[in-house]
Amino acid sequence: MFGKLMKYEMKSLSKGLIPLYGAILAVALINSIMWSISSNSPVGIGGTISGLSQLTAMMLYFGLCVAVAVVTLLVVIQRFFKGLLGREGYLMFTLPVPSWQLICSKLLGATIMTILSGFVGLLSVFILGSFSIDWSNFFESLSRLFAAWNMDFSLICIELVLATIVSIASAILQIYLSMCLGHLSNRHRVAMSFVWYIATSTALSFISGLFFIVIGYSPAMTNWITNFLLSTPIIGTHSIMWFTIIVSLIESVAFFLGTAWILKRKLNLE
Repeated sequence: MFGKLMKYEMKSLSKGLIPLYGAILAVALINSIMWSISSNSPVGIGGTISGLSQLTAMMLYFGLCVAVAVVTLLVVIQRFFKGLLGREGYLMFTLPVPSWQLICSKLLGATIMTILSGFVGLLSVFILGSFSIDWSNFFESLSRLFAAWNMDFSLICIELVLATIVSIASAILQIYLSMCLGHLSNRHRVAMSFVWYIATSTALSFISGLFFIVIGYSPAMTNWITNFLLSTPIIGTHSIMWFTIIVSLIESVAFFLGTAWILKRKLNLE
């Protein structure tokens, strides 16, 4: 059943995003070709027309980048809002699956599409620089830099991927929890969802600020952290990465449990 849920979710999520992915990659390729042509074009009327065309194409590219980001966010919100809190929720909660699996299907689909949107964005950047940047030389230089620092490039990449995935999941689950809390109200549910999102963001900022204040008021702790990072920069870098991953993971678990509890105990559909 979970596989069927994921199939339905991915189909619904990708419906409005796949055409945008194709458009942004096509426009990136057009821009890259135009850059290559304009660099070899003589100065004059032809060069001016080429420059204007290139400017228009770049504006279109940046517009599509913004559109992909906005549409991805809206689709993620809409799928949870309509699928579990709206009219579709009456059908979804009659399925023979626990509510946490419904949340997992929404979360996994939203995370995959968010990562895919980011990947398409990075791919478009590579395409833009395909005729003017030697990417193989760039990555070789980056590898040499990590080697000079005695750092494992592959391990750093793995940590970055993990941190990205967990951070995205945490951000999505925060939105889910805010919408669930907003739907506990009988009126102005959308507005209350925004209020709850601001409230949870403020609470997270307060907790993180309090944590750093406590460390700042402890000279021994501050000196130990400073000496640790300076004396063992490699281990310190990995420690910071894993600290970020663990914090995001804790947030994700808290948001997930809160969302699951509300959907199971305090469900208030439209």
